[in-house]
Amino acid sequence: MGDPFAPPTACPRSWKHRPCLLRVSPFASQVTIPPSVEACPDNLPMNEAGTFPFESDLFQGVAYIRVTGTTDVGQNYFNGKRRRMQAVVQGQFKKELSCADIYTGQSLNKPIKRMPPNAIVKGVMAVVRALSPGVLFDLTSDNPHALSLLVATAQALDISEKGSEPDITSEIMENTSLLGGVFTDGNMTFTQRKKLFSTMTNAQEFTYKPGLVYTFDFYQDRMDVASWSLDLGIKKFKLMNHLNRQPIQVMAMTLDRNWLYNFEIWHESLLEDDFVKHCEVTSDEDSEGPASAALSDGD
Repeated sequence: MGDPFAPPTACPRSWKHRPCLLRVSPFASQVTIPPSVEACPDNLPMNEAGTFPFESDLFQGVAYIRVTGTTDVGQNYFNGKRRRMQAVVQGQFKKELSCADIYTGQSLNKPIKRMPPNAIVKGVMAVVRALSPGVLFDLTSDNPHALSLLVATAQALDISEKGSEPDITSEIMENTSLLGGVFTDGNMTFTQRKKLFSTMTNAQEFTYKPGLVYTFDFYQDRMDVASWSLDLGIKKFKLMNHLNRQPIQVMAMTLDRNWLYNFEIWHESLLEDDFVKHCEVTSDEDSEGPASAALSDGD
């Protein structure tokens, strides 16, 4: 197995959605892409390139990720919205799991460098907690993290019988009656769901059940992935200066890091400058190879 800390080795020119690249996290060895699928685990499709299937020990499904400012993004979804990124994950749990045991967010593998001023840290915490009540938040440890319950974080959650699930490239509507309990009448809004599951004791009363299809829709307007910056409204700062050359994640896991899925979004600014320069020069030299020379000779 290679170094899980290693960045992508492909030249950014080959990235399907430059300046960003989506890949399966090397830290999540249990997350796989079916070998029969054209999608490469190290250069996954985003935007108009479509969806891709995946599987892990706990979950099997399909993902669809859209990011503004990258190639072939298409503007229909983002038109009229402040959103800058969307991730939709749909699939089935392989065994019954407590809603109190599955988290999403960011779980980094190296310390944060150059901690921002306390005022900014407090601003980030306020934004994260507003989006995800009950968040587990630590920016100062060797493994910084901001985690919240999966069931409380998704902006839209649909739970359907198999065969009745929504198209994940369309707008996902709140549909949680199959959670049971207070959700049975189907009148619970996403705001009410988030508030209910901000309390751990409430989350412990519900489970994810095999046989049903869960669709989680996440979107946000704070993280500008294409420019690798975080916009807090009153201030915008570059993540390159703080994340220690680490990617952001689209993921779900248990607290002992049993991953349901874990996809990394890399930005080319995270790569070492020498590597980028070298591969760009190499690509230029390749383009002047025998085939190019033959074309030139024919002029």
